[in-house]
Amino acid sequence: DGSAIHWYAGGMDRLLDGAQGNPNMHRMVSELDVMNVDKSHILLGSEACHCPSTGYAGGDLNIAWARATRNAHTILADLAAGSNGFIEWNLILDSVGGPNHLGNMCDSPILAVPHRALGAVDIPDQLFFEHAGHPFGEVHGDHKTREELNSEGFPAKFLDLGIAVQPMYYYVGHITRFVRPGSRAVHALVDESSPDGPKSRTFRPQEQDVPGGGINDLARNGIEATLWPCEGSTRQEWLLNEEKQLQVFGHDWLGVPTTSCLGKV
Repeated sequence: DGSAIHWYAGGMDRLLDGAQGNPNMHRMVSELDVMNVDKSHILLGSEACHCPSTGYAGGDLNIAWARATRNAHTILADLAAGSNGFIEWNLILDSVGGPNHLGNMCDSPILAVPHRALGAVDIPDQLFFEHAGHPFGEVHGDHKTREELNSEGFPAKFLDLGIAVQPMYYYVGHITRFVRPGSRAVHALVDESSPDGPKSRTFRPQEQDVPGGGINDLARNGIEATLWPCEGSTRQEWLLNEEKQLQVFGHDWLGVPTTSCLGKV
């Protein structure tokens, strides 16, 4: 016996992070304890993804990699909170995140782009079974050269086969390679990342933007507030605004500014 859990709810604004939905997993585990459910009861994260569309379609290197790191953060947080496993929503979709009969165009680690294969002739950028069109605008990845995409983390050798292997794939592959069946979560806190003490940063040099660092991209209104000791992640950065709110900041995948705050203190 077991319970399957979906990570998200609501509309197409579904950008994952290990902080979003994670408290619900803890609540689920607590409820099972209250009900004296046998410890053999399986909890399985069965569906989670980034929406809308794909990193390839968005064409923004920073967003493609942000989605990759956040997908990994989601998987690890889910497992640490009590899930016995994690099922990737889809391993392969088309360039816009379909086909889907409901028009739910979402991301996946691998994308089928047969029109980009070497020797491809008269193959459209969307095949006959994809009826969604381009609901979120043009596919920017289609306007980039093989070399440009290769430099951004989409290996050219796979593009030549008509496959866009996104950065997300490598995170999923790394986790599945090393978190094997029977593994157990070990809880630990990072007190400091170097002998430099509290001014050091685990993920990036102080005041320096590097991949995985910089602004807190993709902040969302309504996200659960999960407070942990700060280890330098940009997702833990905040400011105290004029209304005495702890506010995080950033923008969505199309560059539209977005904010959320923790409430008045």
